[in-house]
Amino acid sequence: LHVTGFYIVLWYALNVGYNVFNKRTCNTFPYPWTVGTLSLGAGLVYALALWGSGTRRVPSLESSDLSKLLVIAVLHSIGHFGAVISMSAGAVSFTHIVKAAEPVFSTILSGIIMGDWAPWQVNATLIPIVAGVALASAKELSFTWAAFGGAMISNLAFALRSIYMKRAMKDKEANAAKGLTTANLYAVYTIMAFVLSIPVAVAMEGADLVANWSLVTAQTPVSQLARLNFLTGIFFYLYNEFASLALGNLNAVAHAVCNTVKRVVIMVAINIAFQQSMSNQAMLGSAIAIGGTLLYALVKDMVTKRKAAKKDE
Repeated sequence: LHVTGFYIVLWYALNVGYNVFNKRTCNTFPYPWTVGTLSLGAGLVYALALWGSGTRRVPSLESSDLSKLLVIAVLHSIGHFGAVISMSAGAVSFTHIVKAAEPVFSTILSGIIMGDWAPWQVNATLIPIVAGVALASAKELSFTWAAFGGAMISNLAFALRSIYMKRAMKDKEANAAKGLTTANLYAVYTIMAFVLSIPVAVAMEGADLVANWSLVTAQTPVSQLARLNFLTGIFFYLYNEFASLALGNLNAVAHAVCNTVKRVVIMVAINIAFQQSMSNQAMLGSAIAIGGTLLYALVKDMVTKRKAAKKDE
């Protein structure tokens, strides 16, 4: 229990750190595609250090593993860039309000792809999520279509990633034999996402960055830019790793509660760090949306347990 609590504290702290440094980096260095790519690259440095030192087993990958992980890597990069662009285009708190709608995408996509349609009780809990996001967005001072669109694309990509991750993790014995633990899977598809992102970042911002490099470095020293991007990337990688470690030790209800509290902690911390304020309507909408995500998870867990109990009868 103490170990799980330690993981949760680190997960929250690192997540707040990532959101703060990501926003500061994007404000100082307004090239979100480059920032996002460098954040993924930090995972390569971290993973190679662990594998090279023998701290963590090097996974043995087969071609079938690589093809599965390639799909996950593409979705991971899309979801990551959607969130980065959203946070660079608007308030971080607004991004997290919109990202509370991820269960809507998960429910619909699970039905379409897996044929696993949720019962009406679960679907009903999506109503306050949609209503809350709509209410919070309606008069949000920091609303921009880029911020809203980026967050929604991130929701779609991460919901798809979760579905394909379940497929990749299906054969736990085979994965364990190859050293494909949750941490190693995350490391491999993050590295793949980094490699895939390089040509995209070059195409989107390469020419502009080269043309304006002297102006950018005149305003901010290269050493500071390197430090900001490195810290953003390390915080990003580690918060995801500790989230996996924490959630692996929690049941569905505790998982739902922790995810809900996490979003509230991030929004409060970000508003304090950047001295931002939210309108009463935005606060009400975000409370409804975040509460809806908790209700969704609790009802889904209850329905799943009932189904399992009926099968055992």
